[in-house]
Amino acid sequence: MKKKRIAAAFMAVVLAATAFSGCAKNSSGDSAGKEPKGNTGGEKVTVTFFDKNSGSKTFDDEVAKAIMEKTGVTIQVENPSGDPLEKLNLMLTGQNYPDIVLMDRGNEIVNRYIEAGALISLNDLIDKYAPNVKQMYGDVLTKSRYTDGKNYYLNNWYGVDPDASAGVLMRKDLLAEIVGKDRAESAEPFKLSEFIDILKKFKEKYPTINGKDSIAVTLNGDDKNYEGTIYGMYGMKTYYQTEDGSLEHRAKDPKYQEVLKFMNGLYTAGLLDKEWVVNKKEQWVQKLSNGNVFCTFAAYWDTDAANTSLASTVGPDAQFYSYKVVPDDMDASQTTYNGRSTLGWDAIGITNNCKNPEAAMKLIDFLVSEEGQYLMMWGIEGKDWQMKDNKHEPSEEVVNAFQTDFDKESLSTGIRKWTWFIKNGYGSDGTPYDMATKYKLQPTAEFANKSFGESDEWDSADFAGLEPAGSTPEGLKWQKIKDVYDQNFPKIVDAASEDEALSIYKAMIQDMDASGLKDVESYLTKAFQDRMKLWGTEK
Repeated sequence: MKKKRIAAAFMAVVLAATAFSGCAKNSSGDSAGKEPKGNTGGEKVTVTFFDKNSGSKTFDDEVAKAIMEKTGVTIQVENPSGDPLEKLNLMLTGQNYPDIVLMDRGNEIVNRYIEAGALISLNDLIDKYAPNVKQMYGDVLTKSRYTDGKNYYLNNWYGVDPDASAGVLMRKDLLAEIVGKDRAESAEPFKLSEFIDILKKFKEKYPTINGKDSIAVTLNGDDKNYEGTIYGMYGMKTYYQTEDGSLEHRAKDPKYQEVLKFMNGLYTAGLLDKEWVVNKKEQWVQKLSNGNVFCTFAAYWDTDAANTSLASTVGPDAQFYSYKVVPDDMDASQTTYNGRSTLGWDAIGITNNCKNPEAAMKLIDFLVSEEGQYLMMWGIEGKDWQMKDNKHEPSEEVVNAFQTDFDKESLSTGIRKWTWFIKNGYGSDGTPYDMATKYKLQPTAEFANKSFGESDEWDSADFAGLEPAGSTPEGLKWQKIKDVYDQNFPKIVDAASEDEALSIYKAMIQDMDASGLKDVESYLTKAFQDRMKLWGTEK
């Protein structure tokens, strides 16, 4: 699921023995170790929880209170107030981390915590105290195992996300002027030649808009969120997998040169914003909001801010909508726009400072359960939602409030304020766990799902995190290779001709090879094969 509203981290660490109390004594002075209410009826215990995403939020809203009441566990959220990664590193160095930590699953900080013994194995705890974890996570547990075969964390935002992601975003009102209203509202894919013709017609019809030069296509050169579109359009994945199963750099994919020809063609035809390379996110959003841009490549939610502005200043049809574009000689089902990891965004683990890991796991098992998911993501039954015909039905007032001011409604109600152990998709009654974003879709989201469906979904978890650590010989080579690639890609796109673009590409491959590409590809291949063995899968 898309990850919005990620906040920032903790102040400088104080190496005091009392900093975190590890499932501490309760307020009455009884010792820790009592089992949570709802399991055996025992007294309350305290669990400290570092959440890198929590910002300055306080755990005192109605949802928070309901969680603590239902579990008998007092939760103390440790907020970050600076760089979360820096704080996690400082806590690890001082060994003064709290009972539970939530980290970026894709960062090597997770392995550092595991290798230092800071995260405990969860397998026995899951077997004894967490039936909901087993049921809800399923084979995600297998795919999250460390190299020793044990689970040291649970995933957040895990499972198949049914929403579309990357696409070709075009202003719907301007597109309708060029191809007609019916075609602009159709989910039928555009052929690549048709798309390029549309861009040219836009530039002919609108050389300027509101006194500004029109821009057919602009990109966010800073975040590079265009990559999912340009590679997905050609059916490419994270790496190029040869017939014998070896992994090679994406630039070795036979389709890669077609991507370069397409991008360079946009540039030489005057269709690509000449400043695309230096566009920071804020500049990109501002350009989209100005009203003189026709198209960009991104996930549909990346343009939410610009769409809000355009809807207000121009009209609702002036928003960017997500369309599928397919090369002329390729079947539409072969695209790979929607690569999403079933292993999610975050890793949440119990640390070796926790004096009552059983209580922590029982708390986790409640949060993982459908009851816990609906509590965190839907709010309080009878107030925020009710059961109707055996289905969860949210209050119309709550739904509309999230549509109007998402952040304000979340903070005031506690709904979707605490997103822990969240599962993508739908509950057993068919309603989405993520009520705030998926119960009532925005028109742009609804259209994106209609345009892409499930035909090109693929699990990027297979290839995620295979890269060598930066301090290793392979890691140092990999950094040089990435530098060569990052420096040359803009030069290829901005080349004066296709021949010049392909010449720069060939030189880039030679430089990557000279930087040790074959050694890194061997490393990646072995890491991938080892992962498949660990998962019990052959690919």
